Amino acid sequence: MLLIVAATGVATATHFDRLPPVLMRRFGFAPLHLPQGEFARLVSSAFLTAGGWAFYCSLGMLAVCVGLSEKRAGSWQTLLTFWGVHLATLLVAALVLAIPLHHLNVLWGKLLAAEHDVGPSAGYYGCLGLVCQKQPARRQTLLIAMIGGILIVRLVFTAVAPHPNSPLGADIAHLIAFPLGILFGRSMRGK
Repeated sequence: MLLIVAATGVATATHFDRLPPVLMRRFGFAPLHLPQGEFARLVSSAFLTAGGWAFYCSLGMLAVCVGLSEKRAGSWQTLLTFWGVHLATLLVAALVLAIPLHHLNVLWGKLLAAEHDVGPSAGYYGCLGLVCQKQPARRQTLLIAMIGGILIVRLVFTAVAPHPNSPLGADIAHLIAFPLGILFGRSMRGK
């Protein structure tokens, strides 16, 4: 995954600059793509980043979170967690939150439903949840509280003071993905 994201970054020049809007619209995922049957975007969006610093942050988080997950749980559990959490997160955010709020004419729902996003962050936050779940009980509780707290603060900050480099949908996805990774880790315990 690290090599594919890095190669895609070089091919799209997002290792230097922001992802061009045309590529965001072509390969990014927005919840309103689901009713249109554009399911391939659930996968294609994971290989791109917003570019610039987001590209390097994504590479770092992929290396650390996925690497630690592989060390703790093995390659197959990491693979299942990364893609299972990535897909589940996008579907939950779209089908439980964005699309219903969009149909209820809630402004945030309309924005979330139409917002295009890219990046592997749902998958690597899921792997981070798996890593936390595999820690001893005391450390596990502390890590989950710290990381969960940071994700909540980021979401609140983005909702209160939105800026284009931190989409609200991404912060919501991170807050969904992290506990899903913990649940994946618990469900795979002993397997």
